[in-house]
Amino acid sequence: MLELQVLGVTPPGSAEYPTVILRHEEQVLFISIGPFEAAAIAWGLKSDKPVRPMTHDLILNILAGLRGEIKSVTVYKLEKGTFFAYLMVEQRGVEGGVEQVLRIDTRPSDGIAIAVRSGCPIYAAEEVMAEAGRDFSLLQSQSDEGEESENEAEDEDEGDEDDEERPDFGEED
Repeated sequence: MLELQVLGVTPPGSAEYPTVILRHEEQVLFISIGPFEAAAIAWGLKSDKPVRPMTHDLILNILAGLRGEIKSVTVYKLEKGTFFAYLMVEQRGVEGGVEQVLRIDTRPSDGIAIAVRSGCPIYAAEEVMAEAGRDFSLLQSQSDEGEESENEAEDEDEGDEDDEERPDFGEED
């Protein structure tokens, strides 16, 4: 198993589906997720706490009440374009010893949202990274190209005083 770092999520609306971006050394893994899961992961990365618990917080609260602790999240399979994952949960007895270890099936997006809240590691099977992982330098070169395009657009705009006033769309939440 390869340990992954969550680099972030693409904002909803920036692509057909939001994407969580995970990294292991010089490889990145892109997993398309839903907009609500993207928001849950983003909030977890920022350690934002909503006034009322979200579903992922609820799961952690229930597990804590049952003396369970998330030990890891693992993306173990990619089949027909769909990623599969599981949570590893240790449940302790009243005296503190491990009573059982549970492997609980989860969508990768939910598992990642739970992992960023609990601080547990996220892993991917080597086979998954071999099949779906991309070279990290591709992500860097796309970022560099985007910055160059923005700089070129800014240079073109500087001399145009006759441009129509552009609407300010503000920042997305």
